This record gives sequence, C-alpha cells and structure tokens, in this order.
Amino acid sequence: MIKYSFLLGVFCLSAIFALGQNSVQGKITDAETGEVIPGAAVFVPQLKIGATSDTTGIYHISNLPKGYYTVEVKLVGFATIVKQVLFNGVTTVNFSLSVSAGTTKEVLITALGNITNTLRSPVPVTVVSHETFTQQSSTNVVDAIATQPGVTAITTGPGVSKPEINGLGYNRVLTLFDGERQEDFQWGDEHGILIDPYAVYDAEIIRGPASLQYGNYAVAGVVSFKSQPPPDDGTIRGSFSSEYQTNNGLIGNSLDIGGNRNGFVWDLRMSQEETHCYWDPKDGYVWGTAFSQQNVRGTIGVNRNWGYSRLSISSLHRAIEIPDGNRDSASGKFAFDVPLNAVFSPGGALLSGQVYPTRANYLSYNPELASVYQVLDHQAIWWQNSINAGKGNILADIGYTQSTRQEIDTGNVTEEGLTIHDIPYSFRYQVAGDSSGLKLTTGVNGMYEWNTDFAEPPKPYTGVLEIPFYTDLDVGGYAILQKDYKNLTLSGGLRYDFRTMVAQPMYLSNPNTPSQQEVSASTPGAYTQFAPFNRTFSGLSGSIGATYQLPQNNYVKFNLANSYRAPSILELESNETDPANEYKQGDPNLKAEQGYEADLAYGINGKEVSFEVDGFCNYINNFIFADRITNKAGTSDSLHNGVPVYKFGSANTAVIEGIAAYFNIHPTDTKWMEIDNGFTYTYTYLPNATDSTNHLPFTPAPRLTSEVKFKLASKPHSIFKRTYIKAGLTKYWEQNNIYSALWNELPSVGYTLYNAGVGTDFVNPKTGKVICSLIINVTNLTNLAYVDHTSREQYFWAYNGAYAGQNNYGLTPAVVTKTSEGIYNMGRNIGFKLIFPFR
Repeated sequence: MIKYSFLLGVFCLSAIFALGQNSVQGKITDAETGEVIPGAAVFVPQLKIGATSDTTGIYHISNLPKGYYTVEVKLVGFATIVKQVLFNGVTTVNFSLSVSAGTTKEVLITALGNITNTLRSPVPVTVVSHETFTQQSSTNVVDAIATQPGVTAITTGPGVSKPEINGLGYNRVLTLFDGERQEDFQWGDEHGILIDPYAVYDAEIIRGPASLQYGNYAVAGVVSFKSQPPPDDGTIRGSFSSEYQTNNGLIGNSLDIGGNRNGFVWDLRMSQEETHCYWDPKDGYVWGTAFSQQNVRGTIGVNRNWGYSRLSISSLHRAIEIPDGNRDSASGKFAFDVPLNAVFSPGGALLSGQVYPTRANYLSYNPELASVYQVLDHQAIWWQNSINAGKGNILADIGYTQSTRQEIDTGNVTEEGLTIHDIPYSFRYQVAGDSSGLKLTTGVNGMYEWNTDFAEPPKPYTGVLEIPFYTDLDVGGYAILQKDYKNLTLSGGLRYDFRTMVAQPMYLSNPNTPSQQEVSASTPGAYTQFAPFNRTFSGLSGSIGATYQLPQNNYVKFNLANSYRAPSILELESNETDPANEYKQGDPNLKAEQGYEADLAYGINGKEVSFEVDGFCNYINNFIFADRITNKAGTSDSLHNGVPVYKFGSANTAVIEGIAAYFNIHPTDTKWMEIDNGFTYTYTYLPNATDSTNHLPFTPAPRLTSEVKFKLASKPHSIFKRTYIKAGLTKYWEQNNIYSALWNELPSVGYTLYNAGVGTDFVNPKTGKVICSLIINVTNLTNLAYVDHTSREQYFWAYNGAYAGQNNYGLTPAVVTKTSEGIYNMGRNIGFKLIFPFR
C-alpha cells in the first residue's frame, strides 16, 4: 500500500499544471463523394488521446502540447490515414478517407520503439483490431490471437495458453499490457497470461526479434495488448458485455465506464468469467479443466500542455484446475487422484469413497473440486508519463506487480506457494519525426524481480519447492534511429543488456516426506534443495533493416537482427516435480542465448487485394530447453519418485526457419464480400543431432486459415446495421518433425476445423445509435475429435493403483506412446455475445 500511495500522490501533483492551449480540429469527409463521415476515430498515439467525428464530420482534440505528433484516422470500411501534424495553437487539419472494403494493413504501430506504420516497418508486425477481438469467441486472451499468421499457442487446457511466435514461446516471447511487462510465472508450463480478455481493446504482434527494444525475453517477438483509448473530451462512455459458450458453459460479464473532462480521463472495468469442465467427442467431459476469474482495473490520467500522465491499478484473481489425465486403468474413465471422502484400511486398501467424478462434478463451476488446482492472484500498478521536451518527448514509465501462485493437490492446503514481485521500468527520449522524416528513440528499460515462498504446509502434506529465493536485476540501454524518405525507410539500432541473478541456498531434512522441513547446511544428512547461486549475464542486440514502396502498391522489406536472452530462474535452479508429473532440473552453468535472424518480406497493399509473405531464418546459439534424460545405465527414463526427469541444457544450436503469409481479397465492386486467408509454416532443427533429437519440441504444425465474410446491406430506418455472416476453416497438416527421443513428443495427424458466425448491431432507427451488438460463433462445427500438436494435455496420463504409497498418494504416471492415450481438444462450441454500449 505504501508503494501505491506514493505513486498516487506523485501522480496527483502532476494534475495541478495549467491546461494546454494547443488543439487540433477539422472535418472528416469521403474522398469520392465529399460527404461528411461521422464516427471516424482520430487518435494521437504518443499522447494516448483522441476524438470521434460527430454527425457533421467534425472532430476536436484539446489540451495538447506543442510539437510534431503522429495523427491516425481510421474507420471500418475506409483506408487508414497516418499523418505528421504540428500542434501550435489552434490547428485545423481535414481528412478525406477513401473507401476500402477490407481491413487495411497500413495501420499505426507503437511497439517497435519509433512510431511507424506496418508498411514502413522492416520487422513483420501484425495488428489485431478491436473488431477482430469482438467478433470471435475464445476462452482466454492468447487463444484470441492464436490463429494470426506466425502465431500459435501452447495450451494446458482451455484456461492456460502461452503465445508462440515463429515456433518459439515461453520466455522467448515477451507479453505486454499497455506497455507493462507480464512477468507472472512465464517460465512455467502451467501458468497462462494473467490478463483480463475483456480489458483488451486491440493488439500488436512483433513477429521477429525485439531484443533491441525490450531486451531479455523478446528473442522471438512481442505480443503487445492494449486497453481502450480514452473517450472524447466532455463525454462519458461505457459498455456492458455478456457472453455464454455451450461446450464448457463459459459465463462472462464485463462492465466498463470511462470519461474525459477537460483533459482529466478516467476508466473503471470490472469483469468475471467462469467455466465448468469442457467436453470432447473422444473423452467426454475432461476432468480438471474448469476455471474462474475476476478482475478489477481502474485508470486515471491527465492531458496538459506539458504532455500526459496515466496511472492504472488492477487486481486479478484466477482459480484454475490443472488436468493430470488420471484414469482408471481398466475402464479408462477419469478418476480422482484420491477418492472423495476416502476411508483406508490400516494396510492402505480403499474401504469407501467416491472414485469417479459424477456429471454434477463435471458441470460444477467450482475449480476447487479438482484434485489439482491453482489459485493465482495478480496485482499491478503502472504509471506512464510523457513530457514535452523540445522537438521530442521524455517518456517515463514505472510500475509494480505482485503475482502469487498457490498450488493445491488433493485437499485445500497450499503445497506449493510463491509470490513474484516485479518493478518494471522504462525511461526514454523520443523524437517522433517532423518534415525531415527522422525518428529517434533512445533510453533504458528493464526490471527488478524477487520472490518469496509460502511456509511448509502441515502434515500430512509435503511442500513443493520449485525455485529458490532469488533476486534479478535487468538493465538495458538502447538507441533506435529511423529515416523515412518518399519510398524508402531505413531503420536500425543497438542495445546492451546486463542481468545479475542471486539465489539463496536451501537445505532440507526428510525431503519429499510429510516431515520435510528447512534446516541449516550444517545439519547432519541435510539435503541440498538449492545450491547458492550468483551469476551475471550480458549481451549485445542490434538490428538494421529497410522497406521500399514499389509501384502499384507493391513493397519489400528486409531486416537483420541480433538477439539476446539470459536463462530464467527455472532453467538455472529448478529442482522439483511440476503439476504435469515432470521433474525439472535446472543447470546453474547455462549460457545466455544469442540469436541471429534474417527476415525478408514482399507484399501488396491494393484496393482489392492485400497480400504479404514473410520468410525468416533464426539461428540461435546456446539454445536452452528441457530434455528427458536416461538412467545411469542409459537403458530407460531416469525417474525421481516415480516421475520422469527433465534437465535443462544449453549445449545446442537451434535453427528455426519458416513462412508467415496472408492473402486477403476485398473487391471494390462487391463491397459486401471479404475473403481473408493466412498461412503459417515453421521448420526447426538441431544440427549434428540424431534422428530422434534433431527437431525442437512443440514446433507447430503447418496451418492454413480461410474465412469468407458476407456483409448484408442495411435498409434505411432498419433496426439492423452492419450485419454479417461468415464461414471459415482452419487446416492443420501433420507434424512429423518432432523430438521423439524417450517419448518426449509424438507426431500429430492432420485435421480440418470448420467455423461459422453471424453478427449484427441493433440500432435505434430514429437516431442511428447502437442499442446492442449480437455476435454468435460456432467453432469446430463438425464436432471433430482432434489433438492440437502444441497441446500439452495430450501427454497427460496417469492411473491409480491401490491408492497407497507416498508418490502422489498412489497416482502412478504413465508414458503416453500414442495420441489416443492422452487428452483431446474441445469439441463443438457455440458462443453467444451481447454488447450494450452507452455514451
């Protein structure tokens, strides 16, 4: 609370400055007809402020600092306009929008450091629009972007998804929300991104190394989620959203309200969602897949003549079941790890108790019924500031996050509990560019991180100690320069990163038993759970690239990048069994990864066709991943308390190559139709490895997405507006390029999922204002039984013996040697969504 109170007090002091005397205003018209266009969004990204054109096409933004700023104007159905504008007194700028039947790809991006647009960025960037998020059904925020070109998700059930870009995930993809790093246990398998999906307005995805801008953990790319921009000055705006999904019974609700008065902006969002277990055609209901989540987020801010300031505070709570694939060895039915209300004989035989979940258990919205579940709490505060300084801006961002994880296995006592504390920061100077076309961003960013563990649980429970107490300091300085000519853009930069990590030793008596306790190193027979550790890592990152606008809306891009990633605490010091029954061993001698990537792209941004194909080759030295190891004799798996042992190593060189492409058709003569296609192919290999170990685990299968959308015409004074019908498919080919040694990974078969959807706005026929929006989506229309190649659930299989012994209370892990032994993905799902806006 002291941290929150201090930052809030400093923030409030900034609000006393006088209002800015600069403003921009103008009219938005149709370039062909000259008619005024209402509802167009005019946005200034550096200032995080904007306005919407009224019924006469007029927009007005006040309380602006003096200087050159980028202004973006966009509206669905029209091509986006991006223009540099000098704010000096009362500035008038009119915009004429050209009709574009499809979603234009020339949109503004801010995640690359310098503000630019997708056509002039040498690094491939995907912009996921608010419309895309709204017009789909997903169970979490990562699944909402997982079919974008070059992007996939590694999943552990519907409640846990981690983004993967160009075949790499975990600590190689950095996730941001409004610029704040999401460091919430991203080194682990069972931890999804702790972001409220209802709080996300749109997103930018950097598909390539972004170490230059963000340092550690961005060697594959960045997913930058963003909240909704503030409303127009003098207005209060909000919405209520409600949705239901048939397969897992997802119920979600979110209320948002925000305002803007004379440059003082505020916003409050409250959300909740809950599910029961999902169903698939092969397994039926899958035990251990329910989850619930609640989130509250508030933002206040000011816009003044010196710049802006924003303060956001949020608190998210998630309870989630973790499936372990425990089944009865004879019938194959899902079973409790330990029967409910179990009574055992002195010899350990089960006398009574509920062995199998009932239908009521499967349909329960209480995640705490499962044998294994997690309780996750994530509190965050984020203070963003921009101060006008000469021809540029000084941007200073600092925050604090606290992420607590409690893992409960058979009961209601926390067996593994830890809290991660982070202080992310970013200080930079940015010249957005004027008539010279020169843009510069230089600064320093990083984080300070430390953790605390829960106390040892009471008997008969045994504490799980996955990582030691540690501190982590990351500091990186960088400079990025961009020069825009008429058709040519040149961009490049350098960065140097420094990381120091210190871990405290831990010694145990009676390890892995109910009598386990922490002792001093001098205690006779003390077991070393964690050895003392002090390491320093450093690395150089760089990038140089160019784009060129060819005749007839053709363009080419090329970029060379050098990336850097230091090992995570899990890779260095882990020494425990995780919920997936995998014993992970770290290696304190790991080296930092150093990557080298080349990207080449060609595209067309025409009125009727939008096309881009991006080819990449990423070469990473000292590549780190966990490999299943053999016993001392080398004849079979090495086992620890009955579970297979995985050890992290970095003696590998990894090569990742691939293609990401889209091909969209939006004919100007048939504006009622739009066809969008995407393709992703990734190939990985480890040079000089054996046939069973020469590919990286979880390399996504090749994928094609295709969707046709029909936009129905609206009659005058109709209550239905912007009605559409869509149908599509997602085709996955088989994946045989796997790390198959010791059953680390299985090949996957190809399959095709069919999807459909419909949506419309209900409007007041007199005023034209939207009363509510209805969106209906059907995924896996044919109810296909399938397994996604990057689903970890397919490897979860265990069975109960005599319900006796100390190894997971008799739960015996089994090695999955064929897909049918694991857990399948979700069957047919129909999602209904209602959105009620108010203003």
